[in-house]
Amino acid sequence: MGSPVSTLPRNDFRTSWKTNRTNSIRNQENSFSSLLRDSIGDGIRGALGQAILGVLTDQGLFDKASVPKEFHMKLQSAFGNGATVIEKVIIKDLFRKLNIPYASQGSFEYGEALERARETCAQEVPTK
Repeated sequence: MGSPVSTLPRNDFRTSWKTNRTNSIRNQENSFSSLLRDSIGDGIRGALGQAILGVLTDQGLFDKASVPKEFHMKLQSAFGNGATVIEKVIIKDLFRKLNIPYASQGSFEYGEALERARETCAQEVPTK
């Protein structure tokens, strides 16, 4: 077998730039997903304990955690009105990790808070 051959044309800045930009966006999303998973784990563990976290993880409750409406519906079906409290705990931890001030007054919308965190994460991840 020969050596791997690059599919990118040599000296094609546009192709290289698009590839680097795509990789940068993917890296940003991976960084955010990792922070979100950590915050979910820390929040659930802190609020409900390790055993409950294990059960919820085994049931796949957090598989779509970055999709706010779906995540909220799953939490709501498991915890009823307590879902919002759990979402606040998760967002508070995520904001702490991203160094975003968390204001507990006013209305709370998990999707909006998650989007704010995602935008902050995208700004903090250096691009190539």
